[in-house]
Amino acid sequence: MKKLEEKRIFITGRNGQLGKALVARYPDATAKGRDEFDITDINQVKAISWSDYDVIINAAAYVNADHSETKEGREMSWSANAVGPRNLAEVAIANNINLIHVSSEYVFDGTLQNHEEGEIFTPLSVYGQTKAAGDIAVSLVPKHYTLRTSWVIGEGHNFVKTMNNLANLRVDPKVVNDQFGRLTFASEIVRAIEHLLENDVESGTYNISNDGPIKSWAEIAAEVFELAGHDKSRVKFITTDEYKKDKQPFAPRPTYSDLNLLKIQKTGFESHDYEPLLKDYIDSLERS
Repeated sequence: MKKLEEKRIFITGRNGQLGKALVARYPDATAKGRDEFDITDINQVKAISWSDYDVIINAAAYVNADHSETKEGREMSWSANAVGPRNLAEVAIANNINLIHVSSEYVFDGTLQNHEEGEIFTPLSVYGQTKAAGDIAVSLVPKHYTLRTSWVIGEGHNFVKTMNNLANLRVDPKVVNDQFGRLTFASEIVRAIEHLLENDVESGTYNISNDGPIKSWAEIAAEVFELAGHDKSRVKFITTDEYKKDKQPFAPRPTYSDLNLLKIQKTGFESHDYEPLLKDYIDSLERS
């Protein structure tokens, strides 16, 4: 068995938050953005010399859940989140490659708390439906890891960065207080991928988020304001029903996005608490 540093890695979605973190961790990997390599185009996928690679890490996805509720967005979401993973699964099976795929808690309706890997898919939105379809396609690959995650924070556009910007611009945001979960820093997903590959962990689906207290989006926004040196009471707590009145199109969200981390932890993975990482992240934004 090859050691991790000897494995030849192909990364999709290099320009996203996770993609950027993966490129930083695996600088010698082949990494492609959508402008270079479209996973939804089976001809492009089959044109790659896959015998040159041991691992595919699929960080490509269409993540605009609200726009996915429109005709154009529905097509884009199904193409990127279902057809693309199916295409990668096909070449992974044909070439005996380990396919690592990143999924979402949106495959669940969120009525249950502490989602386990075996929970039945109950997506509320088009985005959730497409991610579930992609998961099913990837599950057919003998050597695969599906990493189910939520509330991702990395280099690029994200909720924490938006709240920090609003705090500095003296804007008082209205944020929902009835959707609950934990942040997942891109670095945690990269650590999990490294752990799975290094230890040749059994194939399958693994939940991955940071550990730490379960909070609402509004509570996290208030924490961001406070860490950035602003009055956290400037964040106005509202319900999802209030929020969606002025939001069209709107994709329904899971009420509970918190993931049970026991399965990956039983393999020896030590989950990092998101709160110290959040402080470091805010500090880095303030310095930039």
